[in-house]
Amino acid sequence: MKNHTNDILNAEDMEERLDQFLDPILSFRRSAVGPAKQMSMLTVEEQQFGLHWVEVIASTNAEMAYQYAAHFSDAILLLRHDLNAVENWTIEAMSAFDERGLQLCIKVLHNTKEFSENYFKKQHGIMLDDIKKLLTVFVCGLNGRSLKIEAAEQTCTDTETIYLPEVVSKYPTKEENFFYFKLLTVYQWAQNWFGTWRYDLNEKFNQFDDPVRALKLFHCFESIRLLSRIRYELPGFFRQAENFLNDYNELQTKTLLTHDDLPENNNLNANKEWQSIFSKLSEKQSRVDDTLDLLEQYYSLIEAVDFSFQGVLLVNKVQNIKTRRLSDEKTLFREALARLADEKHQANSESVETFEMDKKKPDFDTVLIEDIDLPDGATFELTLDGQVIVPPDDVESLMSSIIQDIGEIPEEYLVAAGPGKYVTENEVSANKTDGVWSGAYHEEGAYFYDEWDHVRQHHRKNWCVVREVRVMPVYDDFVQKTLSNHMGIVKTLRRNFEALKGEEKLLKRQINGDDIDIDAVVESYAELSMGMELNERIFTRMQRDDRNIAVMFMVDMSGSTKGWINQAEREALVLLCESLEMLGDRYAIYGFSGTTRKRCEIYHIKHIDENYNDKVRARISGVSAKDYTRMGFAIRHLTALLEEVEAKTKLLITLSDGKPEDYDGQYRGKYGIEDTRQSLFEAREKGIHPYCITIDKEAGDYLPHMYGAANYVVIEDINKLPLKVSDIYRKLTA
Repeated sequence: MKNHTNDILNAEDMEERLDQFLDPILSFRRSAVGPAKQMSMLTVEEQQFGLHWVEVIASTNAEMAYQYAAHFSDAILLLRHDLNAVENWTIEAMSAFDERGLQLCIKVLHNTKEFSENYFKKQHGIMLDDIKKLLTVFVCGLNGRSLKIEAAEQTCTDTETIYLPEVVSKYPTKEENFFYFKLLTVYQWAQNWFGTWRYDLNEKFNQFDDPVRALKLFHCFESIRLLSRIRYELPGFFRQAENFLNDYNELQTKTLLTHDDLPENNNLNANKEWQSIFSKLSEKQSRVDDTLDLLEQYYSLIEAVDFSFQGVLLVNKVQNIKTRRLSDEKTLFREALARLADEKHQANSESVETFEMDKKKPDFDTVLIEDIDLPDGATFELTLDGQVIVPPDDVESLMSSIIQDIGEIPEEYLVAAGPGKYVTENEVSANKTDGVWSGAYHEEGAYFYDEWDHVRQHHRKNWCVVREVRVMPVYDDFVQKTLSNHMGIVKTLRRNFEALKGEEKLLKRQINGDDIDIDAVVESYAELSMGMELNERIFTRMQRDDRNIAVMFMVDMSGSTKGWINQAEREALVLLCESLEMLGDRYAIYGFSGTTRKRCEIYHIKHIDENYNDKVRARISGVSAKDYTRMGFAIRHLTALLEEVEAKTKLLITLSDGKPEDYDGQYRGKYGIEDTRQSLFEAREKGIHPYCITIDKEAGDYLPHMYGAANYVVIEDINKLPLKVSDIYRKLTA
């Protein structure tokens, strides 16, 4: 057999090489002769490429490797000897095996021609993954609540996320396909902003004898209305979009034709009806009520037209999400009103005692204010005891979201919450996590993240299924005891953090300033004696830098943290929060744990813009040991959250007691370490600085490889963790 890697392998040598990898599934009825003969006719580079992947795939499944070898030569030809394309085909087949098993993988391998057509179509198309961040920023610049962007088979929205196709290759250039993505995004945004979901549409459609027909006709009419609203709201965008609205323009043109212009057999009455529909829905302040009125009027007279850009309406899903959101927002809004009332009454009282004595039931109301730039032509101002108040940003956002859903702030929302702890529907459902995961796996509401396979040197696509749940609040005296037990440390930390807040930076070599820069003067004198011009930058100036820092604390909640470690973690979080409140940095706290890739959990303790209040303190008290330490998914999820935050410096600080591991044997050892390392690379590429604080005495064996030599610290005495964590944070952000 030939050993020279630069030599082309003949059929016999190729068979011998394939036999090494495929031996477990070869028999007298099946051999590697056929694949070997085909691969012997390829170039050296193609042969080496194919053998490499046969070996990699065989380490996962020998049958998959045999099927790959059998189809490899055909793939080379169909993909025009483009090894990048062949590698994409390979990864897609392996991802199919990961997700659905061998049968789907073989189907991908068999359908190489279909893959080839799609692949080369994508060469001038646009992948959603490549522009997802841009579209997210774009839609954030529009009005209304923030909307996420995700890939799906059908274009639609559930009022919290816009779902778009994975790729658009409808047009011959990337620029046109990118704009079409923007058109799809704006149309789905318009449904949210201009009130498509103002009512329970199922209830409306069920009034007709054929609800499906009613839905289709409503969608058609509503698309006409929304495009009209987009024309008024975004005139520049709409002018560009007109070239992409052929089916809409064609229908609109027909409504403008005279009797003489109409083609033979044209239904003149239907044409007049469309003319009436366009006229009504093109009014500047048209509302969904107008669409519903026209639906009732023309339900039996006209057939719906499907526009290419409109996607589908997820009526059931929207209603479920909207019901949940309204319940949560009502609770949050009433709590916010109680806070506003307390702040006002306390500000008007001379002392706390007077405040408690004079405290009365607040009288909240709303005043309708006309505003033609808003979808309903008006907005609402909030009043307290008859006086207009300017709510803080979080309350204003809540009001905006409620108005967007139901068009007003109902009276029952305007009652400030009384004493007691309120739990939103989200928190209730989060505390029933076991029920969510039990039985057949339920993916709705989950996030999906890739995972790095160091053997393949590629990601496993959508491999980890992640849910963000809330820690069950525990209203006990843990926080008070911690502050009492560590009173001296708390005072020291507060002094240190207060000093850090007021630190000034000495700027040297300034044109003007507060003092002389001696080093600069000496250098300038030397240069002057050599005949050079006098350097004017000979002053120093003190400058106080505005801190613009956002931090995510990622807390290990695996089973191994049970006991003293868990208590030390919680104490560290209490001291951190008390110190950070003094400093004013924006920070969030999340725990992580899980069991296998199918059950990865992120535990919400504090959001980045959430106030440090009794509820957060109760969640810290409720932090408890869970399952295993699968880390890659947690880093990717928190990186995604941190990406959405505007800050000059972004830190991701991990508190952990051991190396990555999980229940399944594959993740233990090198696989888990390499996946975690890759996820940290991805975080750094996005401008996020990771750091790890661990109590694992053996961390020196793996943390330098994962984090880098200067980006971790080992704390050997668990009792010193609370003080050390705050001290390390102070040094990291100095």
